[in-house]
Amino acid sequence: MLKNNHDLPERPGIYIFRTAAGKALYIGKAVNLKKRVAQYFQKKDNPMIRSLLERSAVLDFIVTDDEADALLLESDLVHSYQPPFNIRLKDDKSFPSIEITLAEDFPAIGYSRKIKAGNFALGPLVNARKAKNLIDTVTRLFRLRTCGNALFNRGTPCLYYHIERCSAPCAGKIERSLYRQQVEYALDFLKGRKGRIATKLGERMHRLAADLNFEQAQKIKEDLELMKNYSLRSYISTRSRGDFDVLAACVLGRDAFFVHFAIAGGRVSQSGYFNLQTLHDAEDEVLREFMIDFYRRRPLPAEIIVARLPAQSEGLSGLFSVQAGHRVGIRTVRQGKKRQVLDLALKNLALFVQKSDYRALGTEIERLLRLRHFPAHIEGFDISHLGEKHRVGAQVVFKNGRPEKRLYRSYIIRAAAAGDTEALKEVLTRRFRRQPSPPDLLLIDGGLPQLGAAVQVKKELGLSCDLLALAKGEERIFMEDGSSLILEPGTLPRLLLQNIRDEVHRRAISHHRRRREKLPK
Repeated sequence: MLKNNHDLPERPGIYIFRTAAGKALYIGKAVNLKKRVAQYFQKKDNPMIRSLLERSAVLDFIVTDDEADALLLESDLVHSYQPPFNIRLKDDKSFPSIEITLAEDFPAIGYSRKIKAGNFALGPLVNARKAKNLIDTVTRLFRLRTCGNALFNRGTPCLYYHIERCSAPCAGKIERSLYRQQVEYALDFLKGRKGRIATKLGERMHRLAADLNFEQAQKIKEDLELMKNYSLRSYISTRSRGDFDVLAACVLGRDAFFVHFAIAGGRVSQSGYFNLQTLHDAEDEVLREFMIDFYRRRPLPAEIIVARLPAQSEGLSGLFSVQAGHRVGIRTVRQGKKRQVLDLALKNLALFVQKSDYRALGTEIERLLRLRHFPAHIEGFDISHLGEKHRVGAQVVFKNGRPEKRLYRSYIIRAAAAGDTEALKEVLTRRFRRQPSPPDLLLIDGGLPQLGAAVQVKKELGLSCDLLALAKGEERIFMEDGSSLILEPGTLPRLLLQNIRDEVHRRAISHHRRRREKLPK
């Protein structure tokens, strides 16, 4: 197990936890290497950190000039080494890239969603058809092979050789040095450096014309036209200026949850949900690490909207801008249409967490609100009326974060005195006399008066459940001991409680509306 006896500088840089064999286990960035690494040895109660330290035998570090350089180096090293303790998306569909297998003696060109280390990659490309058309252009210009190794090793020229789309290195029709030169030309072309290639082709065209080989000269002229019309930006910049992404994250214990919405033409064009394990407990650090990996394989928009800025957001924005070839902004929003999309993403993130791991979310609610019971079974109550007429009550039931609609109930107020609080007492009394088993948590739509009425019923009936009231507007939570708090906007515990409160409010309003419609005009 790695010990905390490292004399690290108090400088920005990269640190790498390695095994005794030298395998990279985790790569991180630090503003202050000494202080950042020391934090790992102070958090040994975290199971993932303890496992990392137990498996690590060596701690390497690289000092950089500033934090921005550290961020760039971290991104490159994580991509190269793919350490198991860093956040990494596995089995995730990504957009294709053009790949040239540079590690082989006679590199092939193709398109792939999983680029191997050391190979050239151009992308990601949103349109797979565009990728295939670009490969077709490259094979026409430079006659690179597109076959797999199994076909290549047969040593027999295929159809692509006979239609002049491949130089048939499999059959020795071209020397290795000349083929590698064609590969270099193809790389320059794909990178947008067309000048040197155009000059070479132009010289060759004039020589052929001088030798009266007009057919071959005409083919080169057509190739030059193809090159002239090729624009690297038209393939890479696949998101329009008005498009933007929305990312929301939540960290609960060792688990990190993410939702991604891609907005194109004002509508959600793509969405994705991710549940990954993380070493960090700070949401901004987790989001930064996720974004670096996430946008390695995706086209970058002009803007990324987040609920909370990731760690070192300015450096991340610069990194993405270089990667995309255009300005990429990362920011939060408080109002407008983009805020509506962000709120939608947060609500969907809450639902995703509830379905994936309610135990973590319930534990967080229990901790924040100092509950005596784990809130597996929550019931919400509300009263609706017009003046004092036609008062009705509503009850909703959530189990493990999910609504149990078959257990929803509606009540017509029969004997209660005037006022919401008296009506609420009647509804609660009827509910628990009819079915004595209480939930883990009672959530009342309202403030202190409604909470006081519920406390009175709880004492009279000897109920053991926890009790809260959630008031609209300020979204303040009132607790039995007289204290109150406001949960941070956008957090999953707040979203779940709001969802339960809003659900029971909708049911009460709907019941009241149906009652009024039945009355004689």
